[in-house]
Amino acid sequence: MGTDDGEVNEIKGVLEAARAIRPYLDELVGPAAPDLDRSLANQLTAVTATAITPTDHAAAARQLRALLDGNETTAWFLRTVLEDAPRYRPPYHQPRYLYRQTGGALVLPGDPGPVEAGRYVCPRGDYTWYRPEVGVAIPDCPTHQVRLVRG
Repeated sequence: MGTDDGEVNEIKGVLEAARAIRPYLDELVGPAAPDLDRSLANQLTAVTATAITPTDHAAAARQLRALLDGNETTAWFLRTVLEDAPRYRPPYHQPRYLYRQTGGALVLPGDPGPVEAGRYVCPRGDYTWYRPEVGVAIPDCPTHQVRLVRG
């Protein structure tokens, strides 16, 4: 029994949402952030280290989805990332939310609007971070203490 394209995209989106939410957990879930981050990191590290088949990825996505659906704000984050298919960006880096962050202000003529943030990933596959501004230093992966790479 194979997986269809919709299911493959859903799995990809859940995995990316779980990677992308980690930098925002403190503001989304407060004191529960360290435990949730540890659970997400463990699941993501396990799937990138051992998942070979689509069934492995599907099982990991189900577990990650259960973790993210366990809280109203993380469920919102997941839903919003999935709605951004096929890019799967965090809400704060999607055009509809960037416009809201400017207070709905009109941009000057000729201004192309918000510039898309650079995406950086852990080479071991468990963490995604979006650079909010050009001058912001690129952090290390909090799980593996390795430099994030452009991804």
